[in-house]
Amino acid sequence: MLRCMLIGMGIGIAAEIVARAFSLWVYHQPQTPLLNILAMFGLIMGGVASLVPKVGMPGAFAAGAAIGLVYEIANLRVLKWWYFPNERLLFIPGHTAIVVLLALLWGAVPVAIATAQSKTPHSRPAATPVQSAQSRLDELNAREKQLIEKLEAVRQRERDLESRLEDIRRRKQVLIDKQTARHPPTAATPSP
Repeated sequence: MLRCMLIGMGIGIAAEIVARAFSLWVYHQPQTPLLNILAMFGLIMGGVASLVPKVGMPGAFAAGAAIGLVYEIANLRVLKWWYFPNERLLFIPGHTAIVVLLALLWGAVPVAIATAQSKTPHSRPAATPVQSAQSRLDELNAREKQLIEKLEAVRQRERDLESRLEDIRRRKQVLIDKQTARHPPTAATPSP
């Protein structure tokens, strides 16, 4: 969960930098972007991303989009924390279109977080008392099976290489035999 929150905050920082650079939206209060990064990107979207193993990517996308839609509508109707200059977001005019687009982008945030989290190296958590000996045994059995399959693949590769090497040696011997047949060794004449 913490890793998802940190990745979410990283995405939030990037989004806010881009928004400020291109004046996509403007905040009324200077502390609001920080709140947006910590709460919405980090806590909420990071929390949704941490549920991906249970709900899957489509479920996370749907939850993120629904939360984002509510958040954007709440800002337009009640919160009024930010506004879109000239009621435009890049080439998209009108609040309705902007809210729909942003809801879809909010849906993509937990998916991006979960994807980034799955690609970052992390240490295995220690076994908890809740984790049963059977589940640990199942995990070890699965790892053993993977290693056996890899070992068999290496052995098959070795057999293939040995076969190719034997073929090369056989063809080499055929050439040597042919050369010997064409040019038999001459016997040295004894000197008187």
